[in-house]
Amino acid sequence: MIDLLKEYLEKRVQLVKYELIGIFANVASGLVTSLLLLVLALFILCMFSFALAFWLGQLLDNTALGFACVGGFYTLLFIIYMFVSKDKVELKIKDQIVKSALSAEGKENNSIESES
Repeated sequence: MIDLLKEYLEKRVQLVKYELIGIFANVASGLVTSLLLLVLALFILCMFSFALAFWLGQLLDNTALGFACVGGFYTLLFIIYMFVSKDKVELKIKDQIVKSALSAEGKENNSIESES
């Protein structure tokens, strides 16, 4: 009886380890995918920013002034973000990570139940 209990506990610990590995893998893959999309979006934003800066520079007959206008716009966005929505964005990111982990845990539990 004690041997069966020990074996059960060992199997249960192993199952919990596998569930945690699955949850971590899902969260990590989601973060990597999000990071990749963010990098691509930054490249796109950078190209459009250069285009806008050069276009404004042509309109104002001063390329440096065009880049300064675009830089000022981004500085204004940064200030607005820092004072208005930084906490809200951080909370949404934390919620999304927790939701992803719980979703992965639910999928793990469903697949284990369907195998039984």
